[in-house]
Amino acid sequence: MSNNKLFRFAGWCALATVLLTLVVWGFYITAPTSSLILILGVLTMFVLTPVFYALYVFHRSESAGLSLVGLVLWVVAAVLQIVSLLAITNNFLYAIASLVFALPLLVFGFLAYRSTRMPRGLALVTLLTGIVWLILGAVSFNGTTTLAMVGGVASTLFMVVWLVWLWRLFTSGKLVTS
Repeated sequence: MSNNKLFRFAGWCALATVLLTLVVWGFYITAPTSSLILILGVLTMFVLTPVFYALYVFHRSESAGLSLVGLVLWVVAAVLQIVSLLAITNNFLYAIASLVFALPLLVFGFLAYRSTRMPRGLALVTLLTGIVWLILGAVSFNGTTTLAMVGGVASTLFMVVWLVWLWRLFTSGKLVTS
């Protein structure tokens, strides 16, 4: 698969992730005990994986080691998110999964910030998304469900902005790897 096809596919995966995320939140609000939340949550992690792989491919020419760390952190984060979905009542596991989920966002946000080929605004949104996920993880340790829910909404909003921006960037055909 050429890089252009990979980026285009990752862009559509980013948009699909936005749609899946909104559907999952709809189920959280209307039917919080639905088993579809688990199924759609797991599907979301799989659909989001090509986005992180495309970010790895894009950034590896500038920083092979750090981009690989970001990709490995994504795999760990996705697995932890899936496990936390399976054990939905385990607050400690959810907090750990949220903290680890922040790490690939912070790594790729840092790489995007350093890159001359990536929009600076996108880098800042990525970093901000990672910071919000870190805060969400820290708040979740406390066990305060209301505060964790507000953090979850904030992290989702930042993720949606980040993913829509990536969708536009990846599908524009303007990205090239050196």
